[in-house]
Amino acid sequence: MKLYIGGAWQGQAELARQENPGAEIFLDFHEIVRQALREGKEPRAFALAFCAEHPQAVVTADEIGCGIVPMDAADRAWREACGRALCVLSGEAEQVTRVVCGIGVRIK
Repeated sequence: MKLYIGGAWQGQAELARQENPGAEIFLDFHEIVRQALREGKEPRAFALAFCAEHPQAVVTADEIGCGIVPMDAADRAWREACGRALCVLSGEAEQVTRVVCGIGVRIK
């Protein structure tokens, strides 16, 4: 698995496509986590199952844990769930790239 993370609109999807032509790419993993939360799934268990089901996948996600803490409890729970799930994905991934202004910096 390869994970591309960064702030919103920093170019994760574009870089993932460029570096992995023809690969199965899961865009906006943070939104996939939001849906899993709505379905009552525990973030770490969900992420482990995702890794097992898609070991060769390329995944992009926004870093949503930076900045102002949301006032809404559901948004705070989603933010925390994304952090926990991405910790699992980054631990399982063979490569993790942080993207800033379209430039990828490999951190793992």
